Amino acid sequence: MQFSVPTVSCHHCQVAIESEVTKLPNVRSVVVDLDDKIVTVEGDGLDVGELLSAIDEAGYDAELIS
Repeated sequence: MQFSVPTVSCHHCQVAIESEVTKLPNVRSVVVDLDDKIVTVEGDGLDVGELLSAIDEAGYDAELIS
């Protein structure tokens, strides 16, 4: 799944998002692309709501892309 996160801009942002999202069950990988401002999450049985909440908990607004 990919999420647009317009306010992600630095290494601290990247670490904060990765830290929150990897706490969720079934998450295999999290990639934060600072240039394109996209977070890609891979795993089985992922819940969009939980992922959005985790990104929000890290302090960032996100929107599902795909």
